[in-house]
Amino acid sequence: MDHASQLLSRLLRFSAATRLYRLEIAGQPEDRFLVEAWAAVESLHAVGATELIVLSLDTEVAARPLLGSLATLNSRLAEGGVCRSTGLIHEVAKLGGDGGFGRYRLRMAPWPWLLSQASTSRVWQDKTLIEVVEDVFREFPQHADWHWSADALAYLARVPPRSYTVQYRQTHLDFISRLLAGEGLSWRIEEHAPSPQGHRLVIFADSTARSAFPEDPTSAAHDGIRFQGARELDQQDGVQALAACRSLQAASCTLLSYDYRNKQAITASIPTHHDFGGRDAPRLESYDSAGPVTDDKDAADRHARLMMEAAEARNKRWLGRSTVRSLRAGARFSLKQGPLAGKEQEYAVLAVLSVGFNNLPADTQAALAELFGPLPILLEDALHACLKVATVGEIQAPDRSLIDLARRMGHAKLFEAIRADIVWRPVLGDGTGLTRRPHAMAQGSQSAIVVGYQGETEANGPDEICCDRLGRIRIRFHWQGRHEDAAATCWVRVGQRCAGPGMGMQFLPRIGQEVLVQFLDNDLERPIVLAALYNGRGEGGEPPTPGGEVKFSAKTQVFQSASDTAASGQGNLAGGHAPTWHGASADLDGHRNPAAQWGIRSKEFGGWGYNQLLFDDSDQRGRVQLKTTQAGSELTLGHLVHSADNYRGSFRGTGVELRTDAYGVIRAGRGLLFSSYQVTHRADHRDPAGDNTGQRAMVRQAAQINKTFGEAARTHRTVGMTKGLDALKQAISAQAGIAQQDLPATSKPLIQIAAKEGLGVVAGQHLQMANGASVSLIAGQDAQHVSGQQFRLRTQQAIGVLAGATAAGDKELGLQMIAAQRDIDVQAQAGSLTVQARDRLQVVSANAGVSWAAARKITLATAGGASIVIDGGNITVLCPGELTVHAGQTLLDGPVQHLVQLPVLPRTAVDIKKLDLDLRTQDVPGPHGLALPNTPWRIVAAESGQQALAATDKQLHGHSDGQGKIILSEADQQALLSAYNAQPGQLWLVYLDHVQNIDIARHDPSWNDMQKHMHALNAMGYSDDYAQVADRGLNTGTLDLASKETGKARGTPLLKQLKE
Repeated sequence: MDHASQLLSRLLRFSAATRLYRLEIAGQPEDRFLVEAWAAVESLHAVGATELIVLSLDTEVAARPLLGSLATLNSRLAEGGVCRSTGLIHEVAKLGGDGGFGRYRLRMAPWPWLLSQASTSRVWQDKTLIEVVEDVFREFPQHADWHWSADALAYLARVPPRSYTVQYRQTHLDFISRLLAGEGLSWRIEEHAPSPQGHRLVIFADSTARSAFPEDPTSAAHDGIRFQGARELDQQDGVQALAACRSLQAASCTLLSYDYRNKQAITASIPTHHDFGGRDAPRLESYDSAGPVTDDKDAADRHARLMMEAAEARNKRWLGRSTVRSLRAGARFSLKQGPLAGKEQEYAVLAVLSVGFNNLPADTQAALAELFGPLPILLEDALHACLKVATVGEIQAPDRSLIDLARRMGHAKLFEAIRADIVWRPVLGDGTGLTRRPHAMAQGSQSAIVVGYQGETEANGPDEICCDRLGRIRIRFHWQGRHEDAAATCWVRVGQRCAGPGMGMQFLPRIGQEVLVQFLDNDLERPIVLAALYNGRGEGGEPPTPGGEVKFSAKTQVFQSASDTAASGQGNLAGGHAPTWHGASADLDGHRNPAAQWGIRSKEFGGWGYNQLLFDDSDQRGRVQLKTTQAGSELTLGHLVHSADNYRGSFRGTGVELRTDAYGVIRAGRGLLFSSYQVTHRADHRDPAGDNTGQRAMVRQAAQINKTFGEAARTHRTVGMTKGLDALKQAISAQAGIAQQDLPATSKPLIQIAAKEGLGVVAGQHLQMANGASVSLIAGQDAQHVSGQQFRLRTQQAIGVLAGATAAGDKELGLQMIAAQRDIDVQAQAGSLTVQARDRLQVVSANAGVSWAAARKITLATAGGASIVIDGGNITVLCPGELTVHAGQTLLDGPVQHLVQLPVLPRTAVDIKKLDLDLRTQDVPGPHGLALPNTPWRIVAAESGQQALAATDKQLHGHSDGQGKIILSEADQQALLSAYNAQPGQLWLVYLDHVQNIDIARHDPSWNDMQKHMHALNAMGYSDDYAQVADRGLNTGTLDLASKETGKARGTPLLKQLKE
């Protein structure tokens, strides 16, 4: 029998039931594999790994059916019990095969190993940590099983939901590890028979709690584990070596966070209560920025305490060697008879490195080594492989002594532990060392799409903006949406080029826009929007040439249809957002724009209207345009051209253009200057902005002309000139000091228009000039006022016309007034009309007669004393010399009366603030008239007495009292005054069949006695018009009758009596 056959026969006599280790694989025969040796690494907050070296009678074991299978390693304990270690087989390798059996390597790991093999990118919004973690675990329903310890649930009950959580290009394992470590939580693997894979992941918060770290079965069964040597005949496994390891840690942890919403810094500093070093050891501080997680002082204190506890847990650790087969990471044990004399210390195990040899006969082991190679070398490789998978703190790759101990005892372990009364916190590595504040890291920037409140990427009509009161927006990254997280986003601030209190720029990206996102401290959970991006594909331009390969020809024809009033080639074939200005068409047949135009353009919500600031940097054709489509309003400076989006159109001029289709206002509180006088504007010299030398010279000239004609007006006794020009001359000549510099500026808020050559003011309909003081129109030579229809000149006081002040005009004329059609009507409605001439006064009627009429008297007189007086009904001829009558026939008949209709002159409004009228209802005027008591009366507006009788629109109405007086209240008097000034002379008092005109006249000191008498009689009701009674002149008889009735023969005492 050969050597291989002898080995095979020996192995067949030893079933797995009699061995120290037994392997079970789901779906495989019970004794298909025999464990030869194994190595394992297990740690808190890590997956761990187990490598099994097994033997099989099948030399061609198929690897694929084994992958993903549940494997259970059963280890027989010293007291006869069994401890189990389960996992998923995820790697199978054949190490050799000969003589009818083979050696294989199987690698297995607990189900969280699956988390390390799957990665994704997703977002959670306003979710608790438990919801986020379980959301990930649910993606593995056939394998995952987990448990939150009681201490973890109690701790998380005080932790608020996470506003924004990001997993980006991370494996599920890295994400969960980071998430839990950030809150001071950790996890361990626990064997659990009801679980789908025979074990479960236990998440804990307080390692000092029994719910977090249960006691090791061996320690629980024997009230602790003995500190003893390794002897094959010992009835109990023990700890063979225990050494303390101290390291200098930070003695205080300080966190700083900035709350931009409340504009305050939030700090927390927690010192340690441990003694980290000797007397001369420095007290180190760990100072870190906590990012956005510290919204308040309590949160800052909590995270600082977690950091301090992580440092304290690493201050003193214990490294040990043991043969306790049940010892696992996440268990506690009591050490009896340990190196600390008189103390029974309890320890919490953080990591374990294990090696096991099955109890095969010695000669069999030797034969296997001869056939397949030495086993210790394979175990060393297995341990190194396992250490790459799981980080186990201070435990390094062991030397051959651990393997030798395991070969002798069947089992050996290296472990790391801390005192069980010290809280352990996980600390992750980020490639540069350990970090106590793990974040979702991202290098560089990303782009995202702006979304609405419900995650929509397209605006609903005018609802294009989605922001909060801080101007923050919502975004969705391109990698979102696979996990139903398309609407999950936080409020993201938008970086502005300038931002300050009441100042800065404001740009809010709109729904559907693509934006560039950066991350504060490279933390994905702290995004900030930096800019907006154009995207899509334009209609024309140069085609893409990947690798220099030209697949499409250039499309330029779409740009050729643009014109001064129509754009072209501005569409986006991909439905994206293309720029308004671009350089895709620089040729003259296209847009004529070699990327020279750029600027800022906004857009109205849900419409096409926009506002823009455009800069055109074309060579020697610079242009700046401020424009809005609202009413076509724009201001353009520089080289003026037509433009339609990117198209640069035809030339329109140079300079400045300000236009609008609506209403325009230019307002300057301290004055405004419009001038066509050019000032120096060179690089070496520039005149002040307010320089107005040309206008000041013209105003001085106008003021001198005004002064000259003012003196002429005084000489010729006409209305003098105003002094408004002198005030204007003083105002524009004054120098207003600006920042201690004597710069030209008006001392009063004036609007100045200075035209070097000419000024044209044209109105298609009306042109008005109005002010509160004076208007001076002065021409150095000629002035013309031409009207196509009527010319009206109105003044509140006097009109002065002076002609020929220095010389006669054309044809030796001074003042010429001609009515080419119809009449000339000259009236003095409130005084005298005087016509004077130094030489001859001639009144000629070419086709009719000349009529002179007066209410009382007409006098024709000469300087020699002769006169003809027509007074009332008499004519008196007076002459100091001879009276000569030349007539072909002279007739002297009886008296004949020729009545003359005198003009009725209109009244004007009266300038009084209070009215006190004494109105009566009586049968006839005068003191002997009988009162009409209790008579209904009304005051109406009408153009004549006849119309007043029929008028129904009453201004006031009522009944007279018992004495016939009309009683008016103060409000009635004020209403009557307002009505009179609105239509002077057209108010009438109507009662029974009496109609009296209401005429209000103010006493003029220049009245003579007769004028006073007539005004008084008019006020007493003898007449409805001045100097008339019942359409007849106030002749001497009427005056005598009135004088007898009133008892006053003169006007002055009569008027005084009326006032009294």
